[in-house]
Amino acid sequence: MPQTDTTITQTVQSVEQLGDLVRDCADRHAALIDYGIGHAGLGYPPSRDGVQLRLEGGVIEHYQRDFAVRVAAGCTVRALHEKLREQGQFLALDADPDITIGEVIAHNVYGPLRQAYGGPRDQLLGLHYTDARGQDGHVGGRTVKNVAGYDVTRLMVGSLGELGVINEATLRTYAVPEHVTVVDLHVEQPDELDRLMTTWLLADAAPTWMSLTNQVGEARRSCDNWRLSVGYYGRAATCLAQFRSLQTLLEQAHDIHFVGTGDTTLDADLRERTARRSWRAQASAVVKIIVPPAATGALCQALCRAAPAHPHLIVDALPTHGCVFAGGMMGVDDAVSLDERLNRIIHAFDGQRVWYARPDNTSRIVPFAPAQRDWPLLRRLKRAMDPDNLFNPGRFLSSEACAS
Repeated sequence: MPQTDTTITQTVQSVEQLGDLVRDCADRHAALIDYGIGHAGLGYPPSRDGVQLRLEGGVIEHYQRDFAVRVAAGCTVRALHEKLREQGQFLALDADPDITIGEVIAHNVYGPLRQAYGGPRDQLLGLHYTDARGQDGHVGGRTVKNVAGYDVTRLMVGSLGELGVINEATLRTYAVPEHVTVVDLHVEQPDELDRLMTTWLLADAAPTWMSLTNQVGEARRSCDNWRLSVGYYGRAATCLAQFRSLQTLLEQAHDIHFVGTGDTTLDADLRERTARRSWRAQASAVVKIIVPPAATGALCQALCRAAPAHPHLIVDALPTHGCVFAGGMMGVDDAVSLDERLNRIIHAFDGQRVWYARPDNTSRIVPFAPAQRDWPLLRRLKRAMDPDNLFNPGRFLSSEACAS
């Protein structure tokens, strides 16, 4: 296939411009590349040169009474939050302020708030996307997902931009909570959470969100020094009742202890959790691991045992979703060593891992592993929806992997 000589950046501000660009790239056999801001290191590098896409846009319409918002995919999370707050509403997704809504959807970005509100698949009511012919496709609706568009909507969430370009989305919104309470706990053994989690989530103490991080001591990383933070959203009386239920529940947990509790605002809570995950944008090595939720604590414990070989390792987990981020500032050799350890660890938990950042984008680390049973199906979907291999070619499955 002919290749372009250079990769250029093209800013697009309308659906019409996007359609023209897609058709132009198809005519010239040039790739259309959009890896996003926060996910630029995720996957294989582009298999050929082409056009680097940059989408712009804003809020199109806010259906305040229906608690929904229609927004251009190029709108940033920050801009959307600011618009919604004018009407006392918010977007219940944990995403960095500078990334776009299109990137959130294409990469299935979620965080602790998924526990109470769901992820992008749950909050996405409908979307528009530009297909490989430059035509605009519409799936879903403002209030209820229609049957015809539901499967396509699910396909686009987490598609890494390989099936088409999302250009518009309609999302659920929520009222800003009247009260926010945050509780910090000290956890000695993370696998204690695995034993406690089902009881916790079925009790009145079930929180709005929960996150687990490993803290770094002055001299060395300790495997019994974990910080578990939980948040409660609602009315003041409700949050207080949930906190008291938590106190009763934890009387039976010997490895989990209260550190502190305090009331805050939604904005302050979102800023605090954004700051906590900021290490991911700064680290040279970041890997996301997915295991069955009931094994999250055990996985964290296993990662911590690997810490002596990786003294700068940071572990950041969502205990109710089996999602763990690990990494830090590492060179190539250290990252390769961590990957080898990870592959052995996740095999025991029937998990999988995806590298978000690799030092110098080293080819010594395969971005996605182990191979999943649905990969052949994904290859067929790619060929059906993007027959000319126009969108982010080779990002998910390299040419060698596709041939295997």
